[in-house]
Amino acid sequence: MMRRPRIRSAGVAMVAAVALSQLPATASASAKTPVHTPHLMPQNAIQPPPVDVCQILPACPPGVAAGQPMPVNMAYFGGHVQVTPRIYLVLWGWGQSGAFDHTTPGRPASDPDGAGALMNSFVGALGGTTWAGIQTQYYQTNANGSNTFIGNPANQLGGVWNDDTNAIHDNLSGLEIAQEAARAVQHFGVTDLNNSQVIVAQPQKYNEAGFKANNYCAWHDYTTTPYYPGVQQGISFTNMPYVLNAGFGCGKDFVNPAPAGDLDGVTIVLGHEIEETVTDPGAETYINGTQYGGWFDYQGWENGDKCAWVGDGLSSSIPGAPYNMAGNDGKRYPVQALWSNNSAQGAGYCAPSPLG
Repeated sequence: MMRRPRIRSAGVAMVAAVALSQLPATASASAKTPVHTPHLMPQNAIQPPPVDVCQILPACPPGVAAGQPMPVNMAYFGGHVQVTPRIYLVLWGWGQSGAFDHTTPGRPASDPDGAGALMNSFVGALGGTTWAGIQTQYYQTNANGSNTFIGNPANQLGGVWNDDTNAIHDNLSGLEIAQEAARAVQHFGVTDLNNSQVIVAQPQKYNEAGFKANNYCAWHDYTTTPYYPGVQQGISFTNMPYVLNAGFGCGKDFVNPAPAGDLDGVTIVLGHEIEETVTDPGAETYINGTQYGGWFDYQGWENGDKCAWVGDGLSSSIPGAPYNMAGNDGKRYPVQALWSNNSAQGAGYCAPSPLG
């Protein structure tokens, strides 16, 4: 997940400060009590992140200073991963009345800043890249004890839906976003939920309530009956607010100077959530002895969380800082590095490629 002022993601996209009541979904250290919350991406951290309660260890290692990767390799927690990733993008309500405050000359009123078009291009361009290839070191263990590793197909975009039929409003709930994701599954005719994820992108004026309260940049989650009653189970989805509303807090000009970098946060945040979903589609959900989570560390930090907002943007030269990824379409897209257990001779680090 991605929250705003803190660097820590839990089932929800990248790093942004999140209210204590909205901590990410974590696997309980006890086998008795289900623990769940969307995995958030905090906003750009400006202070050392807090240390969350460990899921397995009796005591957590100390956190690190803001702008540095979170140490300790990720472990496999038994859930499925997306071995053949398929991504579906929903632009919910972008063409509905009042969705935007203004229009930009030369751009459609339903996408005045070009954020929707950028998300479409980015999802279509990430497949087969060295950046997405970082995920291929991670796997799921099958019932027969064999391991199946995550693939990196060239075409991971399953489809784009401009949904202006189902009414949208401001201060959406997580349940409403999950319901939209379920409608998207029906719209696209998705049958392989284990390898699919739905991005529910909201327009400028209609975002989820937590984002309006400046609590995160985005988050991802997994639908189960206890937490999303009435919604089809097993859907991995991302709540993608209009991050331009948060400006620098969610990555504006973090890689490239203005004005070229004004949309940097769109692909940084979206990429964070997409790749966390691939390696941990169950968002660390733990229910009645069943662990749905895939790969994360013992503090619940996923591959995106551990590298969120590393460095200080334009002036950063430290390893693992965000950069412009070469997409499969020949264009460049700002992204954060992702955690690689294979980097630094197996010690792990934030990497731009599988071996970093």
